[in-house]
Amino acid sequence: MAGKVMHVVQYDSYGSGAAGLKYVEVPVPTPKKDEVLLKLEATNTNPIDWKIQKGMLRPLLPTKFPFIPTIDGGGEVVEVGSNVKSFKAGDKVVAMLNALVGPILFKYFIFATSLLHFGAWLKLNR
Repeated sequence: MAGKVMHVVQYDSYGSGAAGLKYVEVPVPTPKKDEVLLKLEATNTNPIDWKIQKGMLRPLLPTKFPFIPTIDGGGEVVEVGSNVKSFKAGDKVVAMLNALVGPILFKYFIFATSLLHFGAWLKLNR
């Protein structure tokens, strides 16, 4: 996916609320040897997301700006690093990012291989 771009929603400072959200274009990331590239298909807003934006968790979770909110989601693996054996392109997975690592409110994101496979019974609503 090298050279491709995607759109993300991000903010540049604490306390800006909805007015501070910006819709911008960034490069699609490339997975390192122990990572997967996931195409986001479903997400939600976790209470931690607005608490981070308001700066309420600043002592525990210092944020680097610009910051992209939302830490929970699921979707399809589209690319895997050379050391990844438990996932392959096309796998459906769910992920919860560590808020210290980064957010997932964008179409593609990099994730360490600590994902969970969807069961065949679980369908994403579209």
